[in-house]
Amino acid sequence: MELDQKHYMERQDPLINIAADSQIPDIEHKLSEVFTADYALSFFESDQITPKDLKNIDALLVRSTVNVDEDLCKFSNIQYVGSATAGINHLDTNYLDNQNITWSHASGCNANSVTHFVMAVIGELIQEGLFNVRQTVGIVGYGNIGKRLYQLLAALNIKVFACDPFLSDSELVEMDQILKCDLITIHAPYSTSGLHPTKNLINQSHISDLKNKILINTSRGGIVLEDLAIQIKELIYIADVWMNEPIPSHPLIQEAFLSTPHIAGYSIEGRSNGSSIIANSCAKFFGCQDKKQGIANSLLPWPHSLEAIVRDIHGHGFPVSLFNAELDLIAISKTLKALQIEDLSDGFNSLRAKHPARHDFNAYSFENLSNLDEEINLDFFDRIKSFN
Repeated sequence: MELDQKHYMERQDPLINIAADSQIPDIEHKLSEVFTADYALSFFESDQITPKDLKNIDALLVRSTVNVDEDLCKFSNIQYVGSATAGINHLDTNYLDNQNITWSHASGCNANSVTHFVMAVIGELIQEGLFNVRQTVGIVGYGNIGKRLYQLLAALNIKVFACDPFLSDSELVEMDQILKCDLITIHAPYSTSGLHPTKNLINQSHISDLKNKILINTSRGGIVLEDLAIQIKELIYIADVWMNEPIPSHPLIQEAFLSTPHIAGYSIEGRSNGSSIIANSCAKFFGCQDKKQGIANSLLPWPHSLEAIVRDIHGHGFPVSLFNAELDLIAISKTLKALQIEDLSDGFNSLRAKHPARHDFNAYSFENLSNLDEEINLDFFDRIKSFN
């Protein structure tokens, strides 16, 4: 890192040239907050960027819609690549490492957003009579998202299990135990090599395990062998991620119980977090980061019915309306399912780009709940506070 900074300081042009995806939320403001050196910022559209656009660029800031590899970077002198995303499948990290290009991503930026999405899915399943709080949940992956989900479900007294081969934790179980659960939700990164590759982690060998089960995938399409979701008629499949986005399998979209266009992490806070993380990382790389601590965001008053949350907890043992008040999964799924095959690519991208703004569950204050019901168990809401 120090050698990179020294190399930069010896350049004839003292201006840091940054190219950013125009759809990274508020990135111009985020950079201005943390940079103490002069920089020039230009924007590009992810579907129009070419190698020649990067010829004089020092730093490239992207989303998952841009593949950063040799084809894109071959004419450039890029020193830093930052992705405002939790995942890195679109970054050719081997190429970047070989070229001594520093890269980073916004790990954990949308952990609360995806947790919110999965809790909303569970709420919908409960309302449809397809799941109840006496059944079991299995979580694959115990990272930023998996751990939050585990803690929320446990606080609701739902029997929950988690596995993660990379961690040694007394709470974790083996994959065999996860496959026995009534509902399985995947929160593992996509990988094709290493000790525990996750490509096709859920595959043909699990056909009998998945009958009469619920499977939720919000990680990456390639982790689940997608043909299974069509083949196993007794499986309730919920997908937010797909192989070959933005042209996923049309039959699979139709077959899934809920189909959404990769928007699980698309909350106001999740996207803002991603922008902040890469702005800070970029400034840190160039040795010009303003390290002043930002002001913590105040909690918002809950704008919907607190009474509905109390009713849900007493009626279902689960605060359904807390998670679906701003996330209408049924409507989103119907819109995606309505797309014709020939309109799928543009329609998928459009639905993703126009996803309605929503806050994460932990952006709100629920201080007045105990005034409505003195006997309500506040452990769950105390757990929500701990995520801030």
